[in-house]
Amino acid sequence: MTKETKIHLCSIADDTDLRSLQVQIGNKELKTPTKAIATNSFYKDTSFPKELCDLQELFLKFDEGSLIKKDQDLKFSSDKNKQLKREKEKANGCPYFCLLEFKNKGENWRYPTEKEIDILTNVAYSHSDITPVPSVPKVARNLNVENFDAFIKYLDSCYNSIEIRNKKNIMGYIPATVPLFGRELINYYLYKGINAYYVDFDGNMITTHIDMLNAMKRELAKRGYEENHLFHFVNVSYGKSINDQKVMSARDILGFGYGLDSLGGIHSGPKRSPEFYEKLKAMKDISRNTKRLLNVDDYGYYRFDSVKDNLQSIYPADALISIDELNTITESRLEKYLKIVNLQQQCIEADKLAQVTTEEPDKSLEYFKSKKNVLKNDLKYLSKSSN
Repeated sequence: MTKETKIHLCSIADDTDLRSLQVQIGNKELKTPTKAIATNSFYKDTSFPKELCDLQELFLKFDEGSLIKKDQDLKFSSDKNKQLKREKEKANGCPYFCLLEFKNKGENWRYPTEKEIDILTNVAYSHSDITPVPSVPKVARNLNVENFDAFIKYLDSCYNSIEIRNKKNIMGYIPATVPLFGRELINYYLYKGINAYYVDFDGNMITTHIDMLNAMKRELAKRGYEENHLFHFVNVSYGKSINDQKVMSARDILGFGYGLDSLGGIHSGPKRSPEFYEKLKAMKDISRNTKRLLNVDDYGYYRFDSVKDNLQSIYPADALISIDELNTITESRLEKYLKIVNLQQQCIEADKLAQVTTEEPDKSLEYFKSKKNVLKNDLKYLSKSSN
């Protein structure tokens, strides 16, 4: 059986679920709250500050065809390994893990076969300091009471595959779904000795699944793990960025106030038919609307074109990319540059939140209230007195 991840509670807020942990990932230490960095959007000359590199999230997506190639095609397999090696080298030696996603081709969904599971877990183990159970989003979207036992059998297969030769901790996979399944999965993983989890929100906002999140926290508390667990959230949406709104609330960062320890990236792909997205493109300027700049001073994601002419008013003074560079680059490079700047600011804000929970644990809600783009309804969800 795998060993539990060593977790020490450093501090916790009095009025929200914001907290700070010391976590041992392999032979490395992680301090939370943190924003996991993804270096796949970095350029060769991108030098990300070492003090902001707390945790790295790698990501690979496979279907049945690419899994066969990963297992049998030397060039394909080597290229994937080299890709991950390059990404790791840009993260200044911080702890890392590789999230894997399996999506079979076609509209129908299925679980990976036993052989496919072995390939997936081997890749995850080979490129992680803590091994994540591979995700199956097409399956997760169709979970119900009648087929949930099959999902548990899938988790069993992944666990057994990793345990064949395991010297690392395991990170459990929890799809954001109904409260019942959240409770069941927490108990399943604790029985296996797993107390670190990544929750896949599949492109939804945290508040969409607030009841499941609270159900999991209650179950952890019942089992004596209220503070002895790690939550890493992936595919968290702050809202429909394709809409025309000039500024949108940074509801992803608010996740730290809900008990999130580490915020991951957005990897979820399209859920609807290609025809739907073609119609959407005709109605919305998606390219314009999705280019957004984060301002951590007021928790707003600003549509870049709406602030371009007055950029200095909200542009971070310590940004890795200068304003002059943003104004002279191509559209394709602009998108990547904004990702880099936003990532840097998310990391800085996570460190600031660690400071808040340590130095002013009774004022975390007041801190979130000070951000003008935080919605009143979200503040109600954040407040411990409302839960």
